[in-house]
Amino acid sequence: MKSARLYGHDDLRIEDVPDPRAGSGEAVVEIHASGVCPSDIRSYTGSGTAKRDPWTPGHEVAGVITELGDGQTGGFSVGDRVVLDWRGVCGRCHECARGAANFCENLVKFPIAGFAEATVMPVGQLRAVPDGLSLEAASFCEPLACVVNAHRGLAMPLACNVLVVGAGPIGLLHTQVARSRGARVIVADMKADRLATATALGAHDVVDASAGDTRQAVRALTEGRGADVVIVTVGSPAVISSAFELVARNGAVNLFAGTHPKGTVELNPDVPHYDQVAITGSHDFVPNDFATALRLLGFGMVDVAPLISHRFSLDSVVDAFETTRQQKGLKSLVVTGR
Repeated sequence: MKSARLYGHDDLRIEDVPDPRAGSGEAVVEIHASGVCPSDIRSYTGSGTAKRDPWTPGHEVAGVITELGDGQTGGFSVGDRVVLDWRGVCGRCHECARGAANFCENLVKFPIAGFAEATVMPVGQLRAVPDGLSLEAASFCEPLACVVNAHRGLAMPLACNVLVVGAGPIGLLHTQVARSRGARVIVADMKADRLATATALGAHDVVDASAGDTRQAVRALTEGRGADVVIVTVGSPAVISSAFELVARNGAVNLFAGTHPKGTVELNPDVPHYDQVAITGSHDFVPNDFATALRLLGFGMVDVAPLISHRFSLDSVVDAFETTRQQKGLKSLVVTGR
């Protein structure tokens, strides 16, 4: 079969590799859709964590089971449509026991190798795609699960003001989840086309961050108070710093995006102290977040079709990476299937 193999900085090649075979308790999944994630780009450009070369990236994956090994099948059959959860948690360690399985002390990071024609995974890491949900849409389950994890830790009373900073794919997922929770959603970005998509997906108001004073614009939309919740989806220290000028008293700031390259943020401690502003972070997801993400997609509560701006064949995977690297459009999918 064909597989994309990353050898190093800007060196991604399509090669023929042996077809995967299912061992005991495993399934071979023919990949139909695989999303390009910013973490894939960091690996591609050499700014991410070093990996042993060559290897196949890709972890936002949906496909169809073509083979099941002996032993436990997890209730799956050949022909079932599935998404793949790359995080194998033990369910027994201190972190899992207290509901923080995203920090499992015995975590197994299964290499999905999503930019290929097929892959093999333990059946315990597969989740059935609901009827009526396309495999392209299902491939958003993994990033949406990360968004769900962030929202589990955010109080969001009905009709509160939520500001999403950044209208990329992640920001647009946050927009829809916040809207589904009954929030009044404001989205800020510097690109008019992304703000238009935010409006189409349910944002009540948008702010053109390139037009002037974002703080003044947000205050004008919130009776001078600022947003009750600010979700920062842009990994820039300057943008993160600005969030504390946009949040209301007794509000919360969620730092969803990591900084790349790494940076520091100066924070006036009087903001969390005197204004009683909570600062939250969020990292990856727990298994139930993955299940919740599938329900959100399956019930149509989150619409990802407008987020797919580019589709590429596996042979054009480098073009998919370059398109994402240059921030053209929104989401690039590699669409395969033999």
